[in-house]
Parts: sequence; structure tokens; C-alpha cells
Amino acid sequence: MKNILQLSASEAKKFLLKEESYLNYDLPRYFTFKNLLSKIDKTLTGKSLSDFCTAKTSASDFEGVNYQLFSNKDGKYAWRPFQIIHPAIYVSLVHNITQMDNWELIKKRFEVFFANKKIECHSLPMVSLTKNKKDKEVQIYNWWQQIEQRSVELAIEYKYILHTDISDCYGSIYTHSIPWALHTKEEAKKKKNRYNKNLIGVIIDQLLRDMNYGQTNGIPQGSNLMNLIAEMVLGYIDLLLTEKITTAKINEYHILRFRDDYRIFTNNPFEAELITKMLSEILTGLGLKLNADKTKVTDNVIRSSFKPDKLYWVQYKRKAENKQKWLIQLYLLGEQFPNSGVLDVQMNDFLLFLEKSNRKDRNVKSLISITTEIAFRNPRVAPRAIAILSLLLNQLKNEDEKKTILKKIQTKFLQLPNSSLLEIWLQRLYIKIDKSITYNELLSQKVLNPRIQIWNTDWLSGSLKKIVEETLIIDAKIVKSTRKVVSRKEIKSILVKKDYY
Repeated sequence: MKNILQLSASEAKKFLLKEESYLNYDLPRYFTFKNLLSKIDKTLTGKSLSDFCTAKTSASDFEGVNYQLFSNKDGKYAWRPFQIIHPAIYVSLVHNITQMDNWELIKKRFEVFFANKKIECHSLPMVSLTKNKKDKEVQIYNWWQQIEQRSVELAIEYKYILHTDISDCYGSIYTHSIPWALHTKEEAKKKKNRYNKNLIGVIIDQLLRDMNYGQTNGIPQGSNLMNLIAEMVLGYIDLLLTEKITTAKINEYHILRFRDDYRIFTNNPFEAELITKMLSEILTGLGLKLNADKTKVTDNVIRSSFKPDKLYWVQYKRKAENKQKWLIQLYLLGEQFPNSGVLDVQMNDFLLFLEKSNRKDRNVKSLISITTEIAFRNPRVAPRAIAILSLLLNQLKNEDEKKTILKKIQTKFLQLPNSSLLEIWLQRLYIKIDKSITYNELLSQKVLNPRIQIWNTDWLSGSLKKIVEETLIIDAKIVKSTRKVVSRKEIKSILVKKDYY
């Protein structure tokens, strides 16, 4: 595997234009953006996005340019916004960033960010070098190896570890800080450079504001491109932190960072607190802040190197005698650690076991109820839960009974606020069993009516506007061939090896 900075400009462009990079969270298999991205790529090659804008307007003058989805985080009121970036702006950003000179400048700037070997960053987008592993899989493996296992290694050298992270990092990033990161704040703030379209940082800043109604706060979540852009700002923060630590003459420390999550190792708890104070001061100047609730220091480095949900599962996991006891174990895990990565992994395992099982379950309605409750309280596991529910529902031979249970599942999930991503997956469960069910989520409606538009294109004109509006992002053949039961092919597409959690 490689990280994105180890790629050439042309390789990076190809990587970022992959469907998996454009949208790095799960949607049902009939959603496809590959053809759309390819057509826009060809249309914009050798041209500027402004060549296709309507006269005297820009995307920043319009709302709804990106399409926004919400994922409930805890079955209550916490939620996370995801965005499907307007494909024309996304491709334009990729073209500009991977232009040869710009890409070389970005790579050299990251060399400066990473010069201090005592601050390790391991969250750059990762690229799989084999066909049998997804990029997402190698990203997870990289976290396990370079964050979890590296933390354990550092326990022999350091006595204390302090955990902290940035509150609402992506939603709070100040877009003007991107040119500061890439060109230095002094250069970027010069009057002649503030709107200099020869500076890649300025171009990125402008395109981010174009997709966000002109706002300068926040970047979208949900793509490898935005993960790379976030790393530009976070790497800049690493550089500023290095300068402060050097000035303070602190030598015995080591920091591991994965995106906005920091692990600070020291042999003196006071120095750990001092470094955290320095980090907080830097973040304040960039419109960011630390999450006070998640900032804690401990002298138990080994225990603290592992996520609490993983330690819980290692300690309390027992081999289940039957499916219901297994699901109860998963329910208790989710109750103790809502939306945890370990729960996601274990739902994978249960799904695989259920798919291979030939035994009919006498208590299938109970299994359906427990699975529904797990998904309700832990929306992160929705794709796995929907696949499990489809297999369980298939054991019921009475179609009216199936529809009655589906109505109950739908009624339960309607209680969840900010759960549009979940509704998309629930549609996969309903789509071939009960066609009378209606949907509030626009993407779900688009599955049934391809004419529905999800991106605002009022600012576009000509062939590019037509491509965005008319290129299908729902594969009708897959929808038509979709069965009531989630197929092995679908199961394979939603399963990612996450044993490293």
C-alpha cells in the first residue's frame, strides 16, 4: 500500500476520480457515480469550470450546490453531516490539485509539515496496490499498525499518554487557512495574493466556498479528496506545534495523529498538558478548538493504546451458543459503546455466519426485533443490519406478515432525527417487498424517479449542465435485478475487513 503523496500527479488524479474516493461511505449497490465522474473529467480536461458557468454568476451565489445527507450517531440527537459534493466542482478540484506544478508544490509542503519525526501523521488517504483489497481496508490496516500498534511500542519509552481531539474538525475548518498552509500565512495574506488564481491554495479556497454558498467555515465530510485537504490544514498545525515545542525546549515527547485525533506521549504529565495547551492556542487562531470532554491523560499507556470497545469485547466476548445469544451480546456491546467500530466488525461476522447458515430459526421474529434495535441505537451498522434483516425476513413465507413487520420497522426508524443515510439503506430492505412505502429522502425518491435532481445546477450552462442533470446515478438494471434477499455480491460490497479494530 501507498499513501497518496507517494503517487505521481497523474496517479493521484486517477485515484481521486475513483468512485470509492468520491464517496467513501456505503450506499446500496445500485448507486453509481463512475460514469458521471468520467464524463465530467473528459469535458473539463483542458478547460476551466468557469467556462461552463452562467454569465455573471458563480456557484457560491446558490444554495444546495452540494447534496447533504445526515447520519444519526447515537439513536438520539447526535448526528454527522455527509455531503455528496457537486461532481463538477469535485472534478475541477481534482484537476487543479493534480496539475503537475501544483501537485509538486503540495508534496513539498507536506515534506515541511512532516519534517519533525516526533510528530507522526498516519491519516493521509491510502491506496491499495492489490485488487482483492479496497482502499478503505488498507486505510483501516494503516490505522491499526501505525496508531494502535505504534502506541503499544511507545509504551516502553514513555510513561504518560494524553488523548485529545478537535471538536467538529471538518465542520469548523476555516477555508482561508488552506492557502496559509500551502503558501505560508504571510504570503497568502498579501493583497496581491488574496485572489491570485495562480496559487493552488487560493483555488481550493474558492472552490470550497463555491460549494458552500460562499461560506468560509467548514469542508464536506465523506471523500478522500476532502480528507487530503483537511490534512493540509492539520499538517500546518503540526508545523506550528513543532515551532512552539522547540521554543519551549521540550525534548522527551512523541505525538501520533490520525486526522483530528492526537495521542501525546511524554515522561512528564506537566509537559503533556503544556503541549496540549500549545495545541489549543494554535487551534484558536484557526477557528478550531479541542474537545475538552475527550481530553485525558493517563499513566496506563498499554491500556490506553486500545479503544475501550475493543478491550471490552476482548474481556467479555463469549462464544455464543445460538444466534439469539450472539445478537444479545452485540446489543450489549452497542449499549456500552454506541456506534463503535468493534460492533461494526462483529455485525460483519454475524452477517457472514447467517448467510452461510441453512438452518431455519424458530425464533426469527425475535432475531428481527433485536437486529432492528441494534441498528436503531447504532445507525453506523445500518448496511450490515439491513443485510441481516433481509436474510431473516426471507425465512417468513407469509408475504402479508413480512409487510406488517416492515411497517413496524419503518415506524420505529421514523423516530430517529437526522437519519437520511439510514433511510436510504432501509429502502434497500423494502424495495422488493412493499412497493407502497414512500420516502422523504430525496436520494431514495431518485431510485424510483431518475428525473429528480439532487444538485443545484442553476449556475451551470452548456454541455456540463446537461451531463450533471441527465447522467444516471442509479443503475436501473441493478434495481430491477435486486432480490428481496441481499445477494452474496451485495454482501461482499458492504463487507470490509475491519479485524484490526
